[in-house]
Amino acid sequence: MMKKNWLSLAVIGTLASITLTGCNSSSDDSDNTAKSLELSIIHMNDTHSHIVSEGMGLEFNGVEVDVEIGGYPRAVTKIKSLQAVNENTLTLNAGDVFQGTLYYSFFNGVADSDMMNMIEWDAMSLGNHEFDDGDQHLADYLSSLTTLSNETVLASNIEVPTGNPLENKWSPYTIKEFPNGAKVGIIGIDIVGKTKYSSNPSDEVVFKDEVETAQKYIDELQEKGVNKIVLLSHVGLNNDKNYATQLSGVDIIIGGDSHSLMGDFSNVGLTSHEIQYPFETIDKDGNKVCIGQSWEYAHVVGNMDVSFSEDGMVESCTGTNIALLGDTFMIDDIEVSATVKSGIEAVINASSNLEVIEKDSATLATLQTYIDQVDSKKSEVLGDTTERLGHNRIPGDNKDGVAALPLGSDIAPIVAKSFYDLSNRADACIQNAGGVRVAIEEGNVTYGDAYTLLPFANTLYELDMYGSEIKSVLEDAVDESLTGGADGEISTGAFPYAYGLRYDVVGSEVKGNRIQNLEIKDRATGTWSDITDTEMYVVVTNNYIARGKDGYTTFKTIQEERGEGVDTYLDYAMSFISYVKALTQNSEPLIKLPIEDHPIKSYTE
Repeated sequence: MMKKNWLSLAVIGTLASITLTGCNSSSDDSDNTAKSLELSIIHMNDTHSHIVSEGMGLEFNGVEVDVEIGGYPRAVTKIKSLQAVNENTLTLNAGDVFQGTLYYSFFNGVADSDMMNMIEWDAMSLGNHEFDDGDQHLADYLSSLTTLSNETVLASNIEVPTGNPLENKWSPYTIKEFPNGAKVGIIGIDIVGKTKYSSNPSDEVVFKDEVETAQKYIDELQEKGVNKIVLLSHVGLNNDKNYATQLSGVDIIIGGDSHSLMGDFSNVGLTSHEIQYPFETIDKDGNKVCIGQSWEYAHVVGNMDVSFSEDGMVESCTGTNIALLGDTFMIDDIEVSATVKSGIEAVINASSNLEVIEKDSATLATLQTYIDQVDSKKSEVLGDTTERLGHNRIPGDNKDGVAALPLGSDIAPIVAKSFYDLSNRADACIQNAGGVRVAIEEGNVTYGDAYTLLPFANTLYELDMYGSEIKSVLEDAVDESLTGGADGEISTGAFPYAYGLRYDVVGSEVKGNRIQNLEIKDRATGTWSDITDTEMYVVVTNNYIARGKDGYTTFKTIQEERGEGVDTYLDYAMSFISYVKALTQNSEPLIKLPIEDHPIKSYTE
C-alpha cells in the first residue's frame, strides 16, 4: 500500500506552490519533505511534580535493593546526552506535569516550570491535570515556560474563545525541519473525558473528539506536504493502540496518561504494562505505527529510534526506556558491601534499559532551593482543629491508644470526604482504615501532619459500580477485617470507612449479611435514600484497594469484567490538604463530621 497517496499529494503540493509563488521552487514543500530520515525521539510523560529523586526497591540477583531513581537532575543529564549523540532528535513531553507532591502544593507549578526550562523541548502536549487549577493558572504556567512557546505547546482538540486567558497559548500542531530538509509534523491530543469532567477547565473550554481531530490535522499536514507524522497524545496506552488502527497516516504515537511502563524490566523485578517498547501496530491502511510511553514520575526517559523512507513510511523503530538510577544501593537501610555492589553493577551494565546517571549540576542547584523550602514548609500551618480526631480501625478497638470510639474513626471519614470533594464525579467514597495512619490532635494542623496521616504514594481512583457491587465490596472489607477473608489472616486495616454512604455493621452475621441498611447521599440535594442495587454510581477510593488489595476483591473483579476504572493520579494526601485549606479560607476549624454523615450508623461485634 502506498502511504498517503504520496505521489498525488506531491503533485498537488507542487501545483499549489506554482499557483501561490510562481516559479520559486524553493517553496515547494514536496521537494523539502520527500526525504528519508533517521530520527531519535526522546520523551517523558506524567512527571506529576515528582521533580526529586525517589527511593525504589528493585530486585538484583534475587535480592531486593533500595536505590534512588529518577528526578529532573538525572533526566536532564540523560536527555542532554541523547541530544548530543544523535544528529536528528525530537524531544517531547506528553503532559501531566502538574499535581502529585508537595512541590506542587507549595509552589503551584513554579518549581515544575523551572525544571521543565532546563530541557530544550521540541513540543509538549497538554494533559488533563494541567487544568486542575483552572484556565488562568494554566495560562500563567504556560507563559513561564522558556523552552516552549504557543507554537510548540500542542492541543489540537481543545479550543477556547476570544478573551479567555488561554487564547493563543497553544497550537494544534508544529512542524520541525531537519538539516536534510525532511519535515516532521507533531500533533497534540488530550484526553477529553478526564479533562472535562475530572479536572477544572472553565465552561468556555471546548473539547473535540480525539480521533476525528487527529485525522483532521493529519490530513492538513499531508496537504502541506508533510509525510512524517507524530501524534503526541495524552490519552493512555490502550487508547493509543486503538486510535492507531482508526487513523490513516499516523507514523509514531508518543503518549501519556496511563503511566505505562513499556519494555522488559523483569530482571529487576518490575512488571511492565507492555513488554514491547516500541509497541508496533498498523494504521487503518495497514502501514506501520510505533507507540511509546515512558512510565511516570521522571523515573525513566524514553528513546525511540525511527527510520523513515522518503515517502514517509516507517521502515523500522527500535529503542529503550532507560531507568535513571543512582549509584548507592541499600538493604535494610545499610549500604551493600563492595561484593554485592559489584554484582548489582554487573546487572546494570548488562541491561540497556538501566543506567547509573549523574545529576546535572545546574538543575540540582535550582532544585535544591525548592528542597530547602519544602523541608521548612512542612511545619507550615494549614488550619486548626478544636477537638481531637481519634482513629480506631474497627469501632471500639482503641487503636490510637486513647479512646475506644463506638462508631470507629473520627478522622477516616473526613479523609473520605476530602477524596469525595476533590473527585468531581464521585457519588461516594470508600477508604480503608489502614490507609489512615494516625489521629489528629487538637490544635494546629500542618502539612507535615497531613503526610503523617496519609504517608503512602496513593492516588484517587474512580470506579463505576452498581449499588449491589458497592454493598459487596463493603462486605469484602468487613470480612477481611473480622475473619481474615479467604486466607484467614485478619487485617484490621481493611475495615471500611466512607463518605456519601452510611450503613449498620453487624459483625455476628455471616458474610453477605453484615452490611445492613445501606444508604447513599445525593450529591446535589444532600438527601439520603436506600441504595439501588441496579443503579450505577461512581465510587472514588485509593488506587491501592482499587486493585483488590486488603481484601477489597470486588473492586478487582468488576474491573476484570468491565474494564479498568480511572486513576486520577491526584495525590491522596493532597486531597486532605485541600480540604483543610478550604475550611481555613472560610474561617472554619477541622472538626468531626456531623453524625448524620458518619458512615457507621451502628456497630455490633
